Amino acid sequence: MPIAELHPGYENRHIFYGADAPDNVRESLAYLLPLPDQGLGVIVYTWVHAAGADGMGRAGAMAVVYGPGVPETVSDAADGIAVPDAMDFDDWRVGPIHLQMSGTTTSSVVFRGQRISIDYRFEGINPSFAFLPNPGGCPSWLADDRTEQGGRVAGTLTVDGRAYSYDTFGHRDHSWGVRDWGGPTHWKWWNVMAPDVSIHFMELQAFGRTSVHGYVHRDGVTALITGHDADFDLDAELMHTDVRVTFTDEAGRTTRVRTWRGADLHWPVSPRLTLHEAAMHAEVEGAPAVAYIEMAWPPEYLDHHAGTGPGVGALTVDRGAAAGSASAAAS
Repeated sequence: MPIAELHPGYENRHIFYGADAPDNVRESLAYLLPLPDQGLGVIVYTWVHAAGADGMGRAGAMAVVYGPGVPETVSDAADGIAVPDAMDFDDWRVGPIHLQMSGTTTSSVVFRGQRISIDYRFEGINPSFAFLPNPGGCPSWLADDRTEQGGRVAGTLTVDGRAYSYDTFGHRDHSWGVRDWGGPTHWKWWNVMAPDVSIHFMELQAFGRTSVHGYVHRDGVTALITGHDADFDLDAELMHTDVRVTFTDEAGRTTRVRTWRGADLHWPVSPRLTLHEAAMHAEVEGAPAVAYIEMAWPPEYLDHHAGTGPGVGALTVDRGAAAGSASAAAS
């Protein structure tokens, strides 16, 4: 069966002010930019909580740049900004970010922080994919629903006065509802992009069950993932350094992907979950691609295996590099 077709309003804002709303009811949009050839990974993130004051939700925005292409991980963030319910993502202005999303296809993102400036133009490669209307649905601890899309991206990035230009590929996600960081025991969130190729794969492990969500878009056809055969290498800190995976899909295709190290980030988004982010070099069926590969681990598991993991002796990464962004990321 084809993926569910979404109407343009599906990407509009869903979470609005609620006087008695729990703090973990929120909506977020993330734009992920892998620049492995420049030794960089970039995250641009904005969110809004239903819990706020005086009839308005509480919003924020953040940008993070990491990897060997910068001397240190750099982040700019603003939070606790009141936003009216009338403000939607077609003209979203929160602190340093100005987002203009057009339907389910295009986005323009401008971020002006103290150390990071970004101009980002996103044009979707594949139709926007939602979890809820497709097989497997959307787990209630993760969100009411979430969408995923690969795209062509172009623009400029400036970090501490140094400018980088890019014309490449990236990924975006959009989720709304409850986010319980303590819901999963592990997840894999893998995104691979190339000309006319976009792959999204998410494997969730929670409450003793494993579910798989995602699609392969190739040659103009988007089909649901029906199976995968994956292996990967981890360093001593359980950061993935090389991924090999073969996907099968409902169109009857087999797609082989390999990714390898570009830029890494250990991101403690919650006391219950740490995200291992990687902007990676990639190949799809032997052709050049880029990938944004994330795995989530409970901190206790990482602490138990720190320095003793399967990659002992491999290059390790400062796990505290992004600690200053943790409170913003948990939004």
